[in-house]
Amino acid sequence: MRIVLIVHGFPPSAAGGTELYADAHARELRRQGDDVLVVTREQDPGHDEFAVRTEDRDGVRIVRINNTFRNTRSFEETYRNDAIEAAAMRAVDEFRPDAAHVHHLTGLSTTIVTRLRERGIPIVATLHDYWLMCHRGQLLDLDLRACAGPDVCRRCVGVAGGAGPVAYAGAQALRVVEKRLPLAAAQSIRSAAERMAAIVSNAGEADEQHRRRLDHMRAICKDVTRFLAPSGSIRERFVQYGVHADRIAPSRYGVDPVPFRGDVRARDPWPPVERKESDRLRIGFIGSLMASKAPHVLLEAVRELPPGSVSVDVYGGYAPYHGDDRYRWTLEPLLQHDGVNVRGPVPHERVPHALASLDVLVVPSIWPENSPFVIHEAFLAGVPVIASRIGGIPELVDGGRGGLLFDPGDSTSLARVLARILNEPRLLASLRDSIPPVRTIEDDVAAARQLYAIKPDRLPDRRIAAVVLNYGTPDDTYLAVRSLLAAQPPLSTVIVVNNDDTDAALRTALEPVLPRVELIHNARNLGFSGGMNVGIRAAMERGADAMFLVNSDVVVPPDCVAEIDRAIAASPRAGIAGPVVLSRSEPDRMTSLGMTYAPATGRMRDQAGVLPIPPILAADAVSGCAILVRREVFDAVGLLDEEYFFGFEDLDFCLRARAAGFATILAGRAGVYHEGGRSIGSTSPRRLYFAARNHLRLASRVGPRANRIASAARSASIVMLNLAHAVRARGGSIGSRLAAVVRGTRDYMANRFGPDSRP
Repeated sequence: MRIVLIVHGFPPSAAGGTELYADAHARELRRQGDDVLVVTREQDPGHDEFAVRTEDRDGVRIVRINNTFRNTRSFEETYRNDAIEAAAMRAVDEFRPDAAHVHHLTGLSTTIVTRLRERGIPIVATLHDYWLMCHRGQLLDLDLRACAGPDVCRRCVGVAGGAGPVAYAGAQALRVVEKRLPLAAAQSIRSAAERMAAIVSNAGEADEQHRRRLDHMRAICKDVTRFLAPSGSIRERFVQYGVHADRIAPSRYGVDPVPFRGDVRARDPWPPVERKESDRLRIGFIGSLMASKAPHVLLEAVRELPPGSVSVDVYGGYAPYHGDDRYRWTLEPLLQHDGVNVRGPVPHERVPHALASLDVLVVPSIWPENSPFVIHEAFLAGVPVIASRIGGIPELVDGGRGGLLFDPGDSTSLARVLARILNEPRLLASLRDSIPPVRTIEDDVAAARQLYAIKPDRLPDRRIAAVVLNYGTPDDTYLAVRSLLAAQPPLSTVIVVNNDDTDAALRTALEPVLPRVELIHNARNLGFSGGMNVGIRAAMERGADAMFLVNSDVVVPPDCVAEIDRAIAASPRAGIAGPVVLSRSEPDRMTSLGMTYAPATGRMRDQAGVLPIPPILAADAVSGCAILVRREVFDAVGLLDEEYFFGFEDLDFCLRARAAGFATILAGRAGVYHEGGRSIGSTSPRRLYFAARNHLRLASRVGPRANRIASAARSASIVMLNLAHAVRARGGSIGSRLAAVVRGTRDYMANRFGPDSRP
């Protein structure tokens, strides 16, 4: 097979865990007989931005695209970039891969995934961290506390998201100036610029940029054929994020065991540090000296142990955390403690030798680590691990199996664990004997290759976004949203549009599902059509292929959207489809099977008497309480007519679509449960006002051109029909009901539309 790997960095210029794993992955694919292309990013200020450099190494073609962010003009360009996409896809198209494996997209462009999907290429993606939901990648907030999830990311987006184009242009100029100044002067100018940026940053813009990034990333997740999760912890996080569990396969990291074999180390020109008899417990830390890795927790714990009882070897170099280098000043004093040996960065090929010199490895991370590569390597080297009880770590180090756990960020908790090893002579040997087996990279890659064989016709279905409109019904909206989140297959996104003047009640009702939906607050009632249009625009911006418009008082069964989508796909001319509408309070009673409309008379009738219900039933229109619309229809005829405000906009839209060549159908095998009358009141005279006014508007817009007498007769017939309905209706006095029809007729004649004109 021909496999393209996409990764944000690649050795030797980048040597983090993900990059090293991608390198091992590429080498093993090549060993198993595949042709391999690696598309990666480098950040070399000495080369032109977006310059492409190609090399062949050990039979693997590597294409490096330069991106230092010096030309970045907006927050959005930090994750999607047209120039990088174009360079990457030129290499991909020349290579013509059978499958793609995405390891990481930081510094590249997320749209590479979309372009791969459009070419029918199966895409496997390994979830190395949380970057697809967290722009900092580690679910660690600005205060270095574990974050609950993407619904609160807007604070971390902060200055970067709130900065406008002028600020990004200023940052480009600043980088040019910095190069010409001494280090101290450059740092002073940068600090002043950061303070100024914080002042001028727009919080509202940051919120909007956070929302747009989140929506975009969820759409990108839909384009991935299958995810691989190295830990159950990260798998669960992404299920909560909205990726269906069936699309995320558990897949523990594989490691090449050869460098950890004793005979190989013995032949190495750099012999390992010999173990010597000593009273000191030999403890090691291997990794970047950065805030999220938290080596300070280990060094603080050591200070609580008896003097001279341990020695600590620290392997790693300083690394700023998202540009913040202040952690260095926290760590440096601790590195001066007696018994601490600063070994500096260790080349990856030297890691087996570093581990061979240790009694125990400590992994004190404070971010919810996925499945730390160094733990797998320590186990291969026969070294027990003491690690934070966070993220996926407990799945590897399970309280006595291969090591021990302590509370994350708690140096005293770590000191107690280390004291146990000092005070219990047999414990270290017991932990060493209980080290679990480590998966090989050969087995790992062989399993991935099975996924690469997925046929294009099994790629994810087209993206369908649901739009739910709320007005005064937060509890009903929660039920509607919860039912949509259970859809099979999952929807690309669920957008809730709030027409209330406040969003407090709705946020409270949606709290259990809020991280999985997009909430748009209008701050005023735009009516059904106006509110839905806000959601439709958002869904189209997120790349939805079709929109499922849902009233807040509708409950949608899990298979409903898929059945509607199948029906619309089976009808070549269909652009709009709806389900059978059943009563929520009386589930055996059908309330709508679509509508017929007679333009000459303006009369519309429900098709509820059509029995038995065929799988696909033609209709002039379907109920707007639940309606699936292909994107092409909106592109051709525009959005819902906001002048209607409430009622008849669904019929108007379906008839406009028919005039543009799109049919409307009812999917007889799909059904929803609709309460009706929840937002405006089922017996409110205002319903009669909107019915009279909008019925007349519809007839004048879509009816045949007729002489004045015929038009007047049709209008009179519609007014009489609405007056008769007012007499039979319930709610209010008969006088108020008739007055509502009269007001509706008057406002139609005065060309007053939109909200109710009543004072």
